[in-house]
Amino acid sequence: MEIQNISIPSNNKFVTDYLTNDIDMERFFDYNIHYPSVFQTRKDAIIKRSFPRDSLVEHLQTYNQRFNCSEKTVANINKLKDQNSVAVIGGQQAGILTGPLYTIHKLVSILKLAEQQERELNCPVVPIFWVAGEDHDFAEINHVYVAERALIKKKMVPHQQQLKKSVSNIEMDKEICLTYIQGIFESYGETEFTNELLHKLNEMVNHATTYVDLFVSIITELFGEYGVVMVDSGSEELRKIESDYFKTMIESNKEIHDSVMIQQQKLQDNGYHKIIEMQPKSANLFYHLDGERILLEYCPEEKVFRGKSNECEFTADQLLDIAEHHPEKLSNNVVTRPLMQEFLFPTLAFISGPGEVAYWAELKEVFSLFNLQMPPVVPRIMITLIERNIDNDLKELNLPIETVLTSGVTGQKEQWIKAHTSFNVDEIVDNVQSEVELLHKQIRVAALKIDESMEGLLLKNASIIQSQFNFVKNTINKQIENKHQVELNKFSKIEMSLYPNSSPQERVWNIFYYLNRYGLDFVHDMMKLTFVFDWEHKIIKV
Repeated sequence: MEIQNISIPSNNKFVTDYLTNDIDMERFFDYNIHYPSVFQTRKDAIIKRSFPRDSLVEHLQTYNQRFNCSEKTVANINKLKDQNSVAVIGGQQAGILTGPLYTIHKLVSILKLAEQQERELNCPVVPIFWVAGEDHDFAEINHVYVAERALIKKKMVPHQQQLKKSVSNIEMDKEICLTYIQGIFESYGETEFTNELLHKLNEMVNHATTYVDLFVSIITELFGEYGVVMVDSGSEELRKIESDYFKTMIESNKEIHDSVMIQQQKLQDNGYHKIIEMQPKSANLFYHLDGERILLEYCPEEKVFRGKSNECEFTADQLLDIAEHHPEKLSNNVVTRPLMQEFLFPTLAFISGPGEVAYWAELKEVFSLFNLQMPPVVPRIMITLIERNIDNDLKELNLPIETVLTSGVTGQKEQWIKAHTSFNVDEIVDNVQSEVELLHKQIRVAALKIDESMEGLLLKNASIIQSQFNFVKNTINKQIENKHQVELNKFSKIEMSLYPNSSPQERVWNIFYYLNRYGLDFVHDMMKLTFVFDWEHKIIKV
């Protein structure tokens, strides 16, 4: 593997301005990631605070050892007992087979930044991956995209989930899951690594109860030796540690809501769009009722918390009692989850996706409400993987990788065809069509002087004639494509690999395609690379 940098602009103006330090940083964040001393400053601030270190260590040891974590992970967990230790944290939903590649890129980013800052700061830095197991949108994680017959297919696990149940609580049908995984690998094609991967996955499925279990097992297998510490936000044991923090959120519920609104207005005043769609009465907490996750609203007139569709109702005292005695019945939303992370962990940095940068900017006032500073928000490393055959095709066709990754290959493909055709078919046929239409119009004008009722017939005749020219044009173009089919197929393969569905590769393809092709060493080879957090796009040639 080799790595190189290229510049790819973000489609999100706020993210672009953030990465170029072209915003009023102090209005939206507490730390400027462009300052060389940012992590030292952050470390000095958070080691003065107290955290539930002992209870966290106990929980994390028990949880991670369920998945046969490495000795390095155990050692990293124990580092949290050190009052000078800090953490690099980031997270994602528990996608089937780990979901899109950006989950892997986020893991690489967490591990690399933690490793770098442990050297720079000369203190323990623990890499933590927060699994969003409390989330209930199963449709977001239940699929993998594969390529079949030059088409991109969305393959969903045939598991019917009607209730809004946290993914951590959705029991997996092992037989269905194993059959599904077998089908995914059939689409990849058998290689020398297929049987080993399927064997490992079969073992993981058989030892798993939920889709979160399977996700954590896979991540532990791929990244365990690098010491990643896994946290499941849907864990009932973790909720017990969160009990007092839930109470704090309940007591400050209205202030949290208002703080988001104030910060969103600041964004809009500066010409940016808000990301978080918060309802006027949103309590920013969920209640778990009969296995279903119910979004709570606060009704100030009646001073009660109520399910969005009146499924349940509590006074503030009743909800505080639930937080104290049954915290497993509560969970966070997009607003309170970052706050909960900040209460729990001595967070040196939060590794974010591009969209997360923008929504964290809406939370600065929420952190200030509790006299907390938002951690440095560090965008994850952006990666595109280029296989050797694709790299060769790019060179042969002289395709700029920047163009492919931002707009696909359609424009370049059309230019290539024109350059390899002695005449412009479309231009010639279009000119002939225009000339014929002028002549036919003369006929229509003359004919209508004889009988105006012929207009419909004449227009239909004109349309038929024009359609014949279109047929000729399409036929000639098809023959040109057939003549250059080998080269044109290369355009399609490049786009399929690097810009599938007009989207970044990392949002579509799954890591197991590459593991099946190159083996488990693929991840280890990637981890051997030197990554710099310079906000440049990383091209990794496989």
